[in-house]
Amino acid sequence: MGFLKLKSGSVADHAKTGAAIIRVSKTAFQNTPNSEWAAFNSNTRDWLHQHGYIDPDTIDGKVPVGVDIIPVYDTPTKMHIRVPWIGDLESAPNPEDELTYSHNFPAFLARYFIRRCR
Repeated sequence: MGFLKLKSGSVADHAKTGAAIIRVSKTAFQNTPNSEWAAFNSNTRDWLHQHGYIDPDTIDGKVPVGVDIIPVYDTPTKMHIRVPWIGDLESAPNPEDELTYSHNFPAFLARYFIRRCR
């Protein structure tokens, strides 16, 4: 499994996706009929696809059923730390930003590792 990507290069489309993510965040754990959380939580694969994300490794762009999607949620007192899968690290490119990372993936990873989820 590769990374999900935004299907559009348009900033306007990205803003729509971002607005939907904000709606999920604002309604997290609310299972009311108009809750974006309820739509997201009931079928995360479809929600991702409908809101601009694709899996470039599939014909229809949807995340395959065999791939586990595990949303994580930060709170004011809870921070998640994402441990990358070793397979992603084996072929990770060095960052292009010379000034910040000097094409050094381990330096990039060290800075990325301890962050709040986005």
